Amino acid sequence: MTQHFQQHSKLPLRRVLLGAAASALIMIGGPAAIHAQESDPAPVPQSAEGNASAPVSAPVPASGQTAPAEQTADTAASPEDTVENAVSDAEKQPNVSKPVMFDPAMVTNLARNLAKQPFVNPHRELPEALSALSAEDYAQIRFKSQRAFFNPAETDFSLELFHPGTMYDVPVTINLVRGGEVQVIPYSAGLFDFGKTGLSGNDFSTQNYAGFRLRYPLSDVTSNDELTRFLGASYFRLQGQGQSIGQMARGLAVDLAGPTGEEIPVFREFWIVEPKDGANTITVFALLDSERITGAYQFDITPGNRSQADIKAHLFFRDGVEKIGIAPLNGMFLFGEQRRRFFDDYRGEVHSSDGLLINNGRGEWLWRPLDNPQHLQMSSFLDENPIGFGLLQRDRNFDHYQDLEKRFDQQPGYWVTPKGKWGKGHIELVEIPSPSETNDNIVAYWVPETKPTAGGEMQVEYSVTATRDGTGLHGMAQATDTRIQRLASQGDEDRSGTRFVLNFAGGDLDYFIKDANNLRADISASKGEVRNIRILPDPENGGVRVFFDLVNTGDATSSNLRVFLLYQNKVLSETWTMPWAF
Repeated sequence: MTQHFQQHSKLPLRRVLLGAAASALIMIGGPAAIHAQESDPAPVPQSAEGNASAPVSAPVPASGQTAPAEQTADTAASPEDTVENAVSDAEKQPNVSKPVMFDPAMVTNLARNLAKQPFVNPHRELPEALSALSAEDYAQIRFKSQRAFFNPAETDFSLELFHPGTMYDVPVTINLVRGGEVQVIPYSAGLFDFGKTGLSGNDFSTQNYAGFRLRYPLSDVTSNDELTRFLGASYFRLQGQGQSIGQMARGLAVDLAGPTGEEIPVFREFWIVEPKDGANTITVFALLDSERITGAYQFDITPGNRSQADIKAHLFFRDGVEKIGIAPLNGMFLFGEQRRRFFDDYRGEVHSSDGLLINNGRGEWLWRPLDNPQHLQMSSFLDENPIGFGLLQRDRNFDHYQDLEKRFDQQPGYWVTPKGKWGKGHIELVEIPSPSETNDNIVAYWVPETKPTAGGEMQVEYSVTATRDGTGLHGMAQATDTRIQRLASQGDEDRSGTRFVLNFAGGDLDYFIKDANNLRADISASKGEVRNIRILPDPENGGVRVFFDLVNTGDATSSNLRVFLLYQNKVLSETWTMPWAF
């Protein structure tokens, strides 16, 4: 059974607005240094005594230490100094141990062991030159594309790194896995173009990186499009063909919008497996850490028209957690066609997603349009073994947005598909009041009914697909538009009301419109009275337009609304649902 609850809160926004934190430093131990020269590792550097250092050997350093980078990418050896020769030279030297070979169990063991240790805040104080950067200045620091990792003759994927700065104050360790061998990428300023920031002469060698992105030719064989990026806290983005950068997903949400404040996990370390020749999937492993939770993640990322990330997470709990959010999705909604809040803006709509779609365990499809409410609003949809949910951008008409830079009409929607049985719980939607589009004020995630306890573990698998409007997820008519109009009272005994105007289109709706007398709208309200129901064919937009008025006939403060279309007894559409405050 799916139930919907609405909750308003006046918590301070500074405790609930979604910050983008960065990530910290954990090492497997003794990995060799990777350099971007010709996308190959640099040869093994010589020590002061003339002995070669081991490529991935040496004793395993303590957590938080990195192998020294004696040679930067700018001074890397010439291409003829191959990896094979470097390893051969190293084997001639005494006391050289073998390379560290990667095993996914290593990441799981790191997370398990880290959960047994006291939490150490991964955020560090950046040099003022980096911490004082504005978002615009930080955007000028660009990775030099010609220094991207991976051999273009063997794979279409390429790897670029993000520099620390501004809000990204957690040093992230990034490893490559090549031929099964772990190789760390040491910091190198030579990998970056600092633009007009004036930072090119600074020494930031102790800062490590802030994150990374993967590129792939999504548009055509000659393109170099962004496929995914991992930057800040546990956030990541995913794009498919013809999509622009939009909303985000993240690894985990902890006590989001709760009374004690949100706990924000970070990805502290990554292992990126170099794709084999011709592979169309790339695998990324990640170590997650927060005050009460650690986790080992695996992302199998496949580019395409609808790029997809298949995700496995193994979580470990230092302490109990009141509310854990699985597969969280982040969006932005400033205003849309319903115009429940007004902004002085030349654009008709400003949002990265316009609704939450749910396919619950009973097979019902629910569509919940998003809002930028006056107060914090939380909606819960009780469920058991959900089939899927996602934040979607259904409106693809550029004329509705008129934004040539953000291209909201091209931004992806994200669809989460659980793998296995997730049991009982609820999908939670958090809508945070926001005066600006700079805030990601929409979050949706799954909350298990069973709360994690100290010393416990949890494993979960799911996929995140970067879709457009969700077409193809089901064959029914979609709720495409929501418009709202306040109605003034017409006399002393008449109460004011609200008129809702909904558009449904797609599926087999146009076929059944031919017999409009047997087409009806099932409309229900938990409080108040529904009046003046009408259904009209919409030749301009396709489908039909449904009108109804809601009048508060009592002292209720809010009402939960549901609308779906039927032909005789056949359900033709998904169910539109919305909480309404009188």
